[in-house]
Amino acid sequence: MNYCSYKAAWEKAIRKIFDSQYSEQHQHTIPTLPEMIEAARQDWLYAQQVYNNVSDDDLIDHAAYLIQAAEKKYVYLLKQARQQENILEKRLN
Repeated sequence: MNYCSYKAAWEKAIRKIFDSQYSEQHQHTIPTLPEMIEAARQDWLYAQQVYNNVSDDDLIDHAAYLIQAAEKKYVYLLKQARQQENILEKRLN
């Protein structure tokens, strides 16, 4: 076996390993809006817990940032849900 065919066989084997691991771990499903809202709510609650348990002054700023970012994401997703609800309601009437 020459170097080129050895290299090609090696790359093929490595690609096969990583492709199978990736496809097993990452099913290509898109979360629904209610799932995203719940995940954002959980992130927000987690950020609040971090803030309540932080004692280092440098980490307090970081925890406050986490709370603000998580809250904005949660509020944004709730607005999206309301807009979709309004659109659906208009279509039904």
